[in-house]
Amino acid sequence: MIGIIRYLRGYVKLRVWGYAPERFMNLCTNRGIVLWGLSGSGGCYTMFLCLSDFFSIRDIVKKTKTRVAVLERHGLPFFMRDAGRRKMFLAGILCCLAFLTVMSRFIWAIDFVGNERITDDELTDFLNSRGVDYGTRKSALNTEALEAALRETFSQVTWTSLRIDGCRITVQIRENELPTQEERQAYAQRFTQGADMIAVRAGIVDSILTRAGVPQVKQGDSVESGDVLISGLIPVTDDDGTVREWQRTVADGDVVLEYQENVSLQQKLSYTYKNYTGREKRYRFFTLFDRRYAFPFSRCGYVRYDEVIQQERVRLLGQIDLPLFTGSIVCREYLPVDAVYDADSAKALLEDDFQKFLAGLEEKGVHIIQKDVKIIGKEDALVLQGQLTAHQEATALRPCAPVPETETQAGP
Repeated sequence: MIGIIRYLRGYVKLRVWGYAPERFMNLCTNRGIVLWGLSGSGGCYTMFLCLSDFFSIRDIVKKTKTRVAVLERHGLPFFMRDAGRRKMFLAGILCCLAFLTVMSRFIWAIDFVGNERITDDELTDFLNSRGVDYGTRKSALNTEALEAALRETFSQVTWTSLRIDGCRITVQIRENELPTQEERQAYAQRFTQGADMIAVRAGIVDSILTRAGVPQVKQGDSVESGDVLISGLIPVTDDDGTVREWQRTVADGDVVLEYQENVSLQQKLSYTYKNYTGREKRYRFFTLFDRRYAFPFSRCGYVRYDEVIQQERVRLLGQIDLPLFTGSIVCREYLPVDAVYDADSAKALLEDDFQKFLAGLEEKGVHIIQKDVKIIGKEDALVLQGQLTAHQEATALRPCAPVPETETQAGP
């Protein structure tokens, strides 16, 4: 606390020497002038003194025939004096603080997590159509409405989460997957008035296990997309079976649907591959908003070439993302060459694509129980087509339907 008071009042470091420096210090003590940080050698002393007391030692200096020199100046009064001489520096600091404050109110980065079949460009176009882009004010965002619109626009999306962290918005989605227990609980908390579990595709109920709610289907029933599988409305009845009231809950359970999915893959026999010549050119660039500026300004001059782009976003203080990217571009020239697959190679590629297709379904929680496919040869391609029988928990939550009309309970 003493140090803070001294800083606010200001203080100086003195060097005292001459005829009687010891008498100088004694007179200062007698007049109530505080000295600290005292040190000395060879008749020369250094000490610290408050700025207000510095102006009252002139007669003491004359009386003791000593000499005084100011070595250092500290404290707020000296800072303010020096700052007054650097008005442009202070103005720069204020402008920088104002800039950071204003920029922190907007979105400058958009991240997508969990999308596999839906591309980043599709999600970006969706957000742009809803008025979400670089420079959008954070206070104008309605994350719940965006999440609902995202699920309605993309049928394969079963779970969404939009989170604003600083100047960054993170869009996390799941595509036709069963959410984890933590995600299910967080998702269910949004349905304060209860929720029904519905089917997100047509199929036949293979099995049903209800943990919360009232089942509306049984094993072997056929359902369509949007049908209620487990209702979140629980009837409370009297002794005579009359429904007295309805309780609301978030439906929960495991419902496995069996369905048929058509598959059709094609492998063309003729193809074109890129024969790279080995020539390439490099450029540096920066991108401001959606406009790119490359250096040098001349074009690469190749008729056919690929671009390999490496870029990174500029951040202020490592925290605030700006709509500014810097990076490099490598243009690699190539010549197109026409070629033809033999039958065995084309069949191997087609079967490999089919296995990748099955692996993608397995990752999304789809279990293939039967495959009925065949390969058909055409003039310029091989075609794999057929039908798959699959099991999947293809469900989602939806706000509860309106309470059904009930008969008025008869009086005694």
